[in-house]
Amino acid sequence: MKISQTIVTFIVSISLSSPALAQSKHEAALCEAAKTNQSIEMVYDKDASKGCLPRLIDVHQVAIGNNGQMYMHGWQKRGCTKGRDYASERIFRFDKIKSVKIVEGEFSEKSQSIKAEGWDGCIGSNCFIKENICE
Repeated sequence: MKISQTIVTFIVSISLSSPALAQSKHEAALCEAAKTNQSIEMVYDKDASKGCLPRLIDVHQVAIGNNGQMYMHGWQKRGCTKGRDYASERIFRFDKIKSVKIVEGEFSEKSQSIKAEGWDGCIGSNCFIKENICE
């Protein structure tokens, strides 16, 4: 009986530390933002160590990639991108998201246009999205 409990404890501890669980931590807030056309303030990857302001993103879609990882697609209105601050369509990996907060803000005309077009999960000829979770 103790061996069974040890095995169960081991399996539970592995599942709690798995990337898939960590990835879903922000899923609810990001899907809410995508479904209601809201913006988020997000700290991503090494932004804080670079002295960057939190990114402002219009959330368009949340999806699962062919690799099982989760991604967010949207329009970045503010934030560090390769040392510059500029607006652009972007894809973000969930495992690099440090924090998310829904904020007041309206989608720009360009952002609305991109969301209306939808996203096929491709960047050029590299198609890596398996399924959309919400948009």
